[in-house]
Amino acid sequence: MANDLKNDPAYWNAADLAAREDWRLALSTEATRELETATQTLAEKRPPEITLDDLKLPHCQKLMGEIRGVLENGPGLVLLDGLPAFEWSSETIINAFWLLGLHLGHPHPQDADGKLIHDVRDTGADINKENVRIYQTNLEQEFHNDGGDVFMLLCRRKAKAGGRSRMASVPALFAEIQNRRPDLAEVLTQPFYFDARGQQLPGRPPVQKVPLITLHDGRPYALQKRAYIRFAQRFDDVPRLTNPQIEALDLLDALCADPEFQFSYEMESGQIAIGLNHVTLHARDSYEDFDNLDDRRHMVRLWLGLPNGPSLPDHYRDTREFGPLFDITQRKPLHNQ
Repeated sequence: MANDLKNDPAYWNAADLAAREDWRLALSTEATRELETATQTLAEKRPPEITLDDLKLPHCQKLMGEIRGVLENGPGLVLLDGLPAFEWSSETIINAFWLLGLHLGHPHPQDADGKLIHDVRDTGADINKENVRIYQTNLEQEFHNDGGDVFMLLCRRKAKAGGRSRMASVPALFAEIQNRRPDLAEVLTQPFYFDARGQQLPGRPPVQKVPLITLHDGRPYALQKRAYIRFAQRFDDVPRLTNPQIEALDLLDALCADPEFQFSYEMESGQIAIGLNHVTLHARDSYEDFDNLDDRRHMVRLWLGLPNGPSLPDHYRDTREFGPLFDITQRKPLHNQ
């Protein structure tokens, strides 16, 4: 199957991605003007109360349609330039980001409270405290994927130093593991235990049991959070990781760290990174922040369900990352279609 994976549109290595331009897009003057005009009509409204019901943004709609095509039929990620981070107010740029997201998909809950938009910054929280999540710290985020079909991450402000972003292709990683160690590839398709960090779906246990790689519709779908696999070991009823499991995770980590497979880039203020969660992994370096609160690193994140989105493995139904996608409202047409 490894050779078959090379035909997956989301199969790429770092050199491939660096050489292609289809995933690097920019807001047009017309789309930027649409967003500026729309945000001026919103008065004091803030996400999530903003909807597309009374807004017509045809240039934005066209752009986000192109982006969906790159996500589903291309490398599975997009870097979008063009939001004027230093010219617009904080409220304006976040509202514009939200409006772009609404033209791509339905906002997906990111925590147990159902919050649809998250600020990603260092809160000073201790990751060793119960249920603290890594995005709330300045620690390195290992390669992982988020919830929803798609993540969108807006860079409002960069850190003083560090915080570099990295991406990797799940089909390329899994094909390499199949070539090198088919026995470990098989291990990755068996269930692992993940700490839900207190964000589990209602009525579900605090630990999720799900394969790290699921072969579905001819593609390797991933649910990877090694840190949360480690955290799950704190529960007495969770089996200890076996030597083959550790070896498989180590090989996956080694490939993610290999410059051949990871693409590294610096996000600039006003850029938006967008990725198809099922077939891409992303990571972030640790960072040093500014002393002044107003200057500190600030990202804003959306998880989105795609209308008429891809089919999903049935065992994703109980996961906090993908379970809400089984709700029909996450698959309905967008308001302006």
